[in-house]
Amino acid sequence: MLLSELLDDAILKIKISGKLEEEDFTRIAPQVDELITTHGSIKLLLDATAFNGWADMQAARKHFTFVRDHQRKIKRIALIAGYAWQHWVAGIVSAFVHPDIKVFDSGKQMEAEAWLRR
Repeated sequence: MLLSELLDDAILKIKISGKLEEEDFTRIAPQVDELITTHGSIKLLLDATAFNGWADMQAARKHFTFVRDHQRKIKRIALIAGYAWQHWVAGIVSAFVHPDIKVFDSGKQMEAEAWLRR
């Protein structure tokens, strides 16, 4: 499940919980697209402390397609990681996507927000 909250004009917080479904990206895309249209680019705070993977391959494919289609319009991503593996996955992903990605440990949301606002 993806729950979103607008923190600032161009900073969107997305809380990722449980297993992601294909429909999660269908639901969040209009909000992301509207913010990008309004601001030209945005920053994301991703809270992945309760992320448990994808429900199936279609959900993973939809996620990767969503990232591919939107990554050029994202300036920065602050990822709050709940698991050690998320640190190294973020490192690998950062080599292939446009935005700067910085990983923060659980409980460091204020630091993550400060980094996004710089």
